[in-house]
Amino acid sequence: IYHVRYLDLYIYSSTEGIKGPSTDAIDIDVCHDVMIRGCYMNVNDDAVVLKGGKGTFADKAPENGPCYNILVENCTYGHVHGCMTLGSESVHDWNVILRRCKVGSAQRVLWLKMRPDTPQHYEYVHVEELTGHCNMFLVCKPWTQFYQKEDRPDMPLSQCNDISFSNIRMDCSVFFDVQGSDKYQLKNFSFDDIDVQDKDKIKAFSENPIENLNLNNVTVNGERLFK
Repeated sequence: IYHVRYLDLYIYSSTEGIKGPSTDAIDIDVCHDVMIRGCYMNVNDDAVVLKGGKGTFADKAPENGPCYNILVENCTYGHVHGCMTLGSESVHDWNVILRRCKVGSAQRVLWLKMRPDTPQHYEYVHVEELTGHCNMFLVCKPWTQFYQKEDRPDMPLSQCNDISFSNIRMDCSVFFDVQGSDKYQLKNFSFDDIDVQDKDKIKAFSENPIENLNLNNVTVNGERLFK
């Protein structure tokens, strides 16, 4: 599916009191050239999710495929689990932009779910001009829900590369929640013009599993950080 536009939609499921069902706002499954603009999303799961297959041989199944050329802009988030989530059912996602959005009460802003049982590649993802409040801003760590790894001697090493952030003004509980693994490689992450509040007791970037992490004009809790 390609050339899809979501414009000025109000997508809502009750997240307080009697809660609505657990459901994503917009699932993008093996799609490209998708625009989401001016939408409001408040749901009991993730907001925008990129999907395309899961499993040890997901990259070889003909029904699976990539998501690319995805633009999300000028949106407002109420309560969501993740503003932009890549995975857990994802094989290859690239050229993804999240920009000029307001975040009300997100659990996570960018969530990179890394399945140890699935070959995955996320690349060229850019997040810019975001304001608001979140629990965790960037999350990248192993995800093992419904884990079913099969035997595959030529299992590819999963990758996240060329992930960038610029012009971010956020109040966070945890800004940087990134974990390394021998199942994937993280490289070429950049943070430019960042000014955030981070309530985490551990200083942001103190544990860094990323190869080639670039920080430029990054301020956390009023303190300028350097590489």
